[in-house]
Amino acid sequence: MEGNVPDQEQLLQFLRRLKEVFDVCDEDADGFIRVEHLVDLGLQFGQGDEVKKLTRYLDPNAHGKINFKDFCHGVLAIKGCEGILKMAVGPRSVASTQPSVTDNGYIYQVHC
Repeated sequence: MEGNVPDQEQLLQFLRRLKEVFDVCDEDADGFIRVEHLVDLGLQFGQGDEVKKLTRYLDPNAHGKINFKDFCHGVLAIKGCEGILKMAVGPRSVASTQPSVTDNGYIYQVHC
């Protein structure tokens, strides 16, 4: 996705993959990743300090938990393409307001 603007299908595929990663990190399936849990995972893999730095993107309001929207925006900011959602989706159309479903049944709409 780096270097060019993805089409909507590429963006949806990327969001589906992000949701799968998010779900793995969402310990109790309540729709939030606990920052503490994420940092603990980082520590287990010797990346605690790096994960702590990344949480400023993932939890911009320092609530201690990350919802899926903040997770997506944080990952895109880390990748240096935070404006990609708006560029790829463009003006809202009938097609872009239709809900999309991930492989695990998560339903979301892409409009930012």
